[in-house]
Amino acid sequence: MRGATVKYCVSPVARQLLINAPYHMLRANMERITALRVGVEVYLNNQAVNEIGQQDARQTGKELQERGIVCTIHAPFMDLSPGGVDREVRSITLEKLKKAVEIGHYLGAKGVVCHGGYDKWRFGGNEQLWLDGSIHTWTEVLKESGDLPVLVENIFEDNPSTLIALFCSFKEKNLWFCFDTGHFNLFTTLPLEEWLMPLKDKLREFHIHDNHGRSDEHLPVGRGTFPFRDLKRFLQPLNRMFFTAETSSEAAAIETIKYAKEFLS
Repeated sequence: MRGATVKYCVSPVARQLLINAPYHMLRANMERITALRVGVEVYLNNQAVNEIGQQDARQTGKELQERGIVCTIHAPFMDLSPGGVDREVRSITLEKLKKAVEIGHYLGAKGVVCHGGYDKWRFGGNEQLWLDGSIHTWTEVLKESGDLPVLVENIFEDNPSTLIALFCSFKEKNLWFCFDTGHFNLFTTLPLEEWLMPLKDKLREFHIHDNHGRSDEHLPVGRGTFPFRDLKRFLQPLNRMFFTAETSSEAAAIETIKYAKEFLS
């Protein structure tokens, strides 16, 4: 019926389950995302944050809301370094992250996921050097984000020490942790408990995908060697968690979402 309002019903559990999609593919795939009854983590690459206009972002956010599609943002990360030694590099990084946060506000996002950028090889193992720059960057990002949560994701870290130090510097702030299962499986030899116990109070999102510990394959859950059965006890309280299927195809995402629904029920 022309002019009628269509209401979409999305279950509470489905609101916590997300698939990832780049912004430029989002509008064209709204029907498909609605049919899957999941949310979406919208990836903004380095170019997108400069090109997306306020009007376009607001319109996209309106459509997401009308369809009941929950969204989060994945901020740009290529060539960026929140804890970088070079102030100019940090300045460019900050500019990109603040733009991602701005777009997140327009989209009505529930959070903005960012890469922390620590790599023991690039920083020569100097965690304090990275932390000093990081504190400056995230302080400025949080001024921009307000009540929009900002999440820092594990990437190359082989232990959680840098992330523990970062979150200790922002105990009462809106800075949270996104745990990526695939990156953990690639870069650490520590037990899962030693990673997640010190960070459990800051956990807000999981990127769920699998691999065999040799490359970032982004396989469906259970197709690699990550110990997903050990993860469940770190999932409380569930009502504040998001779970993003970071897989390499729609079929793999659907397989992972199906597993996650059973896992969370």
